[in-house]
Amino acid sequence: MSQQSDAATVGLGYYWFVLRRQWLVVLAGVVLGGLAALVLFAAYPPLVKATAVVNLRIISTDPFDTSKQASNLLDGTTETQIATSYTVALAAAKKMGSGVTPDEVRRNLEVDSTSGASIVHINYAAPTSEQARVGADAVAQSYLAYRTSRAQSKLDTILQGVEARRTTLGTQLTDANSRISGAEAGTLAANQATSDRDLVTIELNALLGQKGALEQVDTEGGEVISEAARNEVVAPSLVQWLLIGLLAGGVVGVVIAFLVNRFDHRMRNANEVRRATDAPVLADVNSVVASIPQDEATLEQLRTARERIFADLPHDAQVIAFVDDTPAELFFDIPVNLALVTAASGVPSTLILPNASPGLKRMLRTSLDLTDPIVKDDGEIHQSGLARQLTVSFPSGGAPALAPRRAGELHFVVIGRSASQSSALAALRLSDALVLIAVKHRTRADDAEQILDEASRLAITFLGTVLVPHDRIVRTQVEDPAVDGRAAPMADSVDVDTHTDADADSDSLLPAAKP
Repeated sequence: MSQQSDAATVGLGYYWFVLRRQWLVVLAGVVLGGLAALVLFAAYPPLVKATAVVNLRIISTDPFDTSKQASNLLDGTTETQIATSYTVALAAAKKMGSGVTPDEVRRNLEVDSTSGASIVHINYAAPTSEQARVGADAVAQSYLAYRTSRAQSKLDTILQGVEARRTTLGTQLTDANSRISGAEAGTLAANQATSDRDLVTIELNALLGQKGALEQVDTEGGEVISEAARNEVVAPSLVQWLLIGLLAGGVVGVVIAFLVNRFDHRMRNANEVRRATDAPVLADVNSVVASIPQDEATLEQLRTARERIFADLPHDAQVIAFVDDTPAELFFDIPVNLALVTAASGVPSTLILPNASPGLKRMLRTSLDLTDPIVKDDGEIHQSGLARQLTVSFPSGGAPALAPRRAGELHFVVIGRSASQSSALAALRLSDALVLIAVKHRTRADDAEQILDEASRLAITFLGTVLVPHDRIVRTQVEDPAVDGRAAPMADSVDVDTHTDADADSDSLLPAAKP
């Protein structure tokens, strides 16, 4: 029972997850359904329905016999078939005139005849109230007339048979009387003739009685107890059409939402990231401004992410790979700021940026107050003036080369979205843990799963995800604020175009100035 309950909860949770994720699709379906209903109502006004009520009469030689209920002698299915038959529709169309065809009558006709009931409702739909009433009354009258004519025809056939039999019996009676008068009394022939006469007389009397009863039969098929002209018509209102359209649009929207969700793998919020990665969200950055250093509120979020990383970082782990899915123009501001706040807390930190463009190098030299480089065969190394414990390395090759590790030192290896697969795998191979930088409404769940599969294959611990908005813009600092272990006050910032003529042929990560 517990397993079934858990499965049901997971199933319902998935449905709710999809509906919350694709609520815009459902809303669009509802709106379009409502608009479609309004358009259809204006272009094709709904038909007005009128009703005539008919009481069927049982055709019997003893209509007042209370031992037999009229409802027991009627079959609702049969009466419905009769009322909707072509013969009745043809007669009704002639009564209605105006070029109405039997097929049109049958399309607009609806008969409500409960099995075993003598009351029949004739419903007829037409564009106007007058046409609907005329149609309902015409069908009701034609239906009763058909029942009457059919009963009268059957009665006439029976009377014709009775009359033919009476004629035959009269002839037999004349013959028997003739034989009696010609035979001697008491003889066998006289006795036989007398017996024949008596039998013929008995049958003839019974036949005359039957004929008299049949001639008294009322063949009237029924009566209209409530004409359509006396009844109110029913017309769907605009509100009803609108509600139906909204409901139908909502149902279609839900179906489309589930179809769209199968192909929409973008992660939109922290809940979806947790669902896709099965790991915590280290920080959900709300700032739409990407800068180095960041504003105080964002830095506080990154300090929280730093503490969460420290809490889950495996023992003796020193290399953390940051897979950054942000666009290139955002210059890896999240990993850089994370390294900055980590170094500001007193932990020796080395920020490793493979394949950094000249534009990125110049921007970091200014933003991090980097010292003159120490050039080595495998790249450049700078010291940051903002945080003494921060070292920035620009490896010259596609894969970073790690210097000999010191106890307590952390290495931040940044892997951008434009990095080649071989470089990314090489960086992961050198790492002990992994952090994903994801963009809301842009980073795909299947891409994140692929990265996590590679990390799992290399036995790398996945620490979590840092989320950033999809509409972020780049700003560089006019003044470089000091960053300590607890706070990083920001100077006033302005948009600066960091792309110069000297960078025209370079692979710059910075965009042109934005208004």
